[in-house]
Amino acid sequence: MPALHTEAVAEPQPVKVAALSVRTCGDWEELEGFRDSWNSLLEQNPTSSIFQTPEWLAAWWQAFGKNKKLAGLIFSDAKGNTVGIAPLYTEHTSFPGYPITTLRLVGAGSGDSDALGFITAPGFEQHCAEAFTAWLARDAKWDICSLETLPEHSLVARHLSQRARESGWRVESTHTPNFVIDLPPTWPQYLNTLESSFRPLLTRYPKRLQSRFSVRIARSERVEDLNEQLEVLFRLHQMRWTGRGEPGAFASAQRRDFYLRMSKAFLQRGWLEFWLLTLDGEMVGAQFCFRYNDTVSLLQEGFHPKYTAEKIGYALRAHVLEEIIRTGAHHYDFLGGSDAYKAKFGARQANYLNLSFSGPSVRGRAYLALQKQKQQFKTWLKGKLPASMLAALGRDATRETPGASQ
Repeated sequence: MPALHTEAVAEPQPVKVAALSVRTCGDWEELEGFRDSWNSLLEQNPTSSIFQTPEWLAAWWQAFGKNKKLAGLIFSDAKGNTVGIAPLYTEHTSFPGYPITTLRLVGAGSGDSDALGFITAPGFEQHCAEAFTAWLARDAKWDICSLETLPEHSLVARHLSQRARESGWRVESTHTPNFVIDLPPTWPQYLNTLESSFRPLLTRYPKRLQSRFSVRIARSERVEDLNEQLEVLFRLHQMRWTGRGEPGAFASAQRRDFYLRMSKAFLQRGWLEFWLLTLDGEMVGAQFCFRYNDTVSLLQEGFHPKYTAEKIGYALRAHVLEEIIRTGAHHYDFLGGSDAYKAKFGARQANYLNLSFSGPSVRGRAYLALQKQKQQFKTWLKGKLPASMLAALGRDATRETPGASQ
């Protein structure tokens, strides 16, 4: 099974085949009919991620897909073998006063997904990119194609960008940072990689917590407990944001529904790493992660503010890190966001690639040009405003980056 993180892998040699055929699935049930091929492609490709699995994307579509039109593309060779899948949908916005139709990857748009992309057989990346651009050229019902949080070194993205430019389309790309800890074989070895001034947060505070409370840290293991446990996560996470007068991520009924659907699917596959911290019988901390191959990824967490002085966030993260190292994880992925605290845990920076292009549509080209100007202005603003003001302006309540302030 493929890992979430991106690291150097041997580039597959292109396979010589005739042009691929493209089938469009207009509803999820039709796309689900290719689940066996889908899973086979994921297993073949070492750069695939958990965010490309049918489990993640089906839960996302069921929660967020209302009023969206699916365009799931199936790429097949001359023998009818499925060699690529592109789960896409269309959304409609306006600019200014004119309708804009954007193609996006299923999973994008809600702020929940990272490491999205086409699912392809090794060696078919260029063929799928060529078949996709040909499909786009035939379909005049789009203005922008926006592919977000792709692996930084995505071969499909490289070929798509090249073919789009050759077609005379406007192409823009940006990068989004993410941070990953490369875990050594043992907990003591990991602790030794940390700065001496930071290390006690993961050793001394957990011991102090044990001396003051009856402590229990347990992983969610039963489907019948998920509803109650997720409500704990939602409540604890919301406390931080409602205390600031903001709605918080889990004010959204769609997101709560998504977490429940996704959690059940992941638990059944053995992927869920959902940990809860109990002090004197009260659940006061939660860390919601999942494991895919040798990578554990952190999606969300929440802590009771009345225990801030006890540093319960450090205690819970230390327990989770020690446990996943013991059970063979090689990477702990903080996912998107450039928060400074992540580096203190020994994380290295990686990047996602965001690729957008517009075809012959004048509206699409103008819209993409405006988006680039807005991004340039934001970059300029970052160099002018103090960090505190930037943090206030940039706060996004749809998906807050998990923090380590507890």
